[in-house]
Amino acid sequence: MSRSLLLIVLLGSVLVTAQDTLSLQEVVLKAPLLLAAETTLPLTARTWSANGNTRSIEKQLSSVPGVWLTNSTNAAQDYRISIRGFGSRAAFGIRGIRISLDGIPQTTPDGQSQIDHLPLQLIRHSEVIRSPAGSRYGNAAGGVIAFSTQNTIKNKASVGLQTGSYGLRYTDISFQQGLSTHGQVIGSVSYQKHNGYREHAGFENKSGFINYTFRKNNITNTLLLLHFDSPYALDPGGLTLEEAKENRTQAREKNLNYDAQESVRKSQLAWKVKAPWKKGSMEAILHYSPREYTGKLPFESGGDIDLDRDFYGASFIYNSPAENKMGKGVFGIDFQQQADHRRRFANHEGLRGSQSMNQIEGFSAVSGFGLWAFSLGKFTADFGLRFDRNLVTLKDQFLSDGNQDSDRKFQQWSPHVGLLLQPNINTSLFASFGTGFEAPALSELSTNPYGAGFNPEVNPMRVNSLDIGVRKKNRTLQVEAVLFYAKAIDEIVRYEIEEFPNQNFFQNLGESKRYGLEIDCAFFATKTHRFVAGMTLASYRFKNRETHGKLPGVPSSTGHFGWHWQQNSWEVSVDGRYVGNYFADNDNQTLIDEYGVAHVKLSKTIHTSRSATSIGVMVFNATNTSYYDNIRINAFGNRYYEPAPEANILISLKTTFN
Repeated sequence: MSRSLLLIVLLGSVLVTAQDTLSLQEVVLKAPLLLAAETTLPLTARTWSANGNTRSIEKQLSSVPGVWLTNSTNAAQDYRISIRGFGSRAAFGIRGIRISLDGIPQTTPDGQSQIDHLPLQLIRHSEVIRSPAGSRYGNAAGGVIAFSTQNTIKNKASVGLQTGSYGLRYTDISFQQGLSTHGQVIGSVSYQKHNGYREHAGFENKSGFINYTFRKNNITNTLLLLHFDSPYALDPGGLTLEEAKENRTQAREKNLNYDAQESVRKSQLAWKVKAPWKKGSMEAILHYSPREYTGKLPFESGGDIDLDRDFYGASFIYNSPAENKMGKGVFGIDFQQQADHRRRFANHEGLRGSQSMNQIEGFSAVSGFGLWAFSLGKFTADFGLRFDRNLVTLKDQFLSDGNQDSDRKFQQWSPHVGLLLQPNINTSLFASFGTGFEAPALSELSTNPYGAGFNPEVNPMRVNSLDIGVRKKNRTLQVEAVLFYAKAIDEIVRYEIEEFPNQNFFQNLGESKRYGLEIDCAFFATKTHRFVAGMTLASYRFKNRETHGKLPGVPSSTGHFGWHWQQNSWEVSVDGRYVGNYFADNDNQTLIDEYGVAHVKLSKTIHTSRSATSIGVMVFNATNTSYYDNIRINAFGNRYYEPAPEANILISLKTTFN
């Protein structure tokens, strides 16, 4: 059976997750900034609610067509998330995608993100925009993921415990409380420790989060405070295919010898206020986020890193009156500043040696934007325009090799236009054209194969995209099908070279074209049975001078499926994923095989007059599939492979007190 036919069969069987995926209730989206219901927005978006924990986030993101998530078991490298191939180049963390928490930016102005510090146990609503959103968010908005904590008026507290394979231990305490008729607070603390599936793959972290909201006289103030501390996250490294077949759990020898790992401490303080103004409303956001990072990489020269980051910014957004006969608009200005103090030392097999770099890197972003939407009969039109000006600077504090001070400027106009036709209440036809750009991140500019200073040969990537889609919805069924096309000029990819075989460098790779079909559907068969399925059939290709090939690290075909049953206090769910083959290198010489994997969950909830206790068992990779959790793109020496765990179990216990 061909891969395309297999995906169509999976879609036809319409199988997945529980109530925590697609909802047939009308949802108002916040991520597009211009608030709109899902069915009235000419934009490709997906929502879900009631996440609950890290593995739920992983499962939900993996079920969104066009979204590709890897590296869930290497805490030193963090999650890698790509949307329609944007973000696939990331050596660690997330690139090219904008992420927010309760409307507060979690993505630095140069386009770097992580999600390991987010209070995932408190997140109750999430949105994914798959269309490039440069007119809304500027640099590195190849897609948008917006997480929201939701504080209801109901007072409650909960305690959660998890234990699982490979020494997993997790504890969290969460609460939400009304402090007065006007104020509410939601918060949590958590602790997690894991030995890891592979050797030298353990990690430990702890976090705390507070969101305080005060509403009075139509003015809403929100104060957000979070702190994340990971004293260690070990990196087992990539293996060759022969090493992976010999022993999937082993670590790379050099990663052991050089004690490859990272330590991260991150905080964020943010204040948001929204008040009536000029018959509309004005919203202001101020935020500050310091981050301390130390890392050991598996090589000697410059392999020990210290990075202190200050990230802060302010934005001011005006929402026009909703009752305006000419439509509704959003206008804003945005300022973001990032300062990275980067120092490198020799790594003498885990011991710090002499210093080889000391520089302060800055990335400032100033922008203004406007969005406008209006309806005329059964049509809705959506327009947007944004201007971004970025200044990248380097101040050399290590002058023994000569002064390497430099600066670079990037600026870009990003328009978009969308049109939606709603012939009846259950059907929407839409088309949207959008643009975007992606500047190289500071960490990518600073890895210069020519020596100190910024790499002068890496330039921003520019993107034009078109979506054409249809949505149908009734009482039991919701279906969305989208044809997409995107063309990127100066695609940024990572690579390794023989002189520095363990270090990532970056270059522009001509142009790339992405096009394909995404289908997503949810079916509520009965009150007890829910089904969801989806698929992506796409082509991600690049052209660089006379070289043509497929973009590495991104499968062209994926599918998800599952089934959820709930009755009385019992829940059972089965969900799975199909991943087509893809290449690990620009030369398209190493093919990663296709695979399928499934997960099973069983839970029981016990209710009393004052509490509810849920006991659950989850089996991940219940099919015991041998696949790879991450592929290190263009790794020197064919060290592409990071094996995924075999069948493993998670046992959870959570008690909520009302």
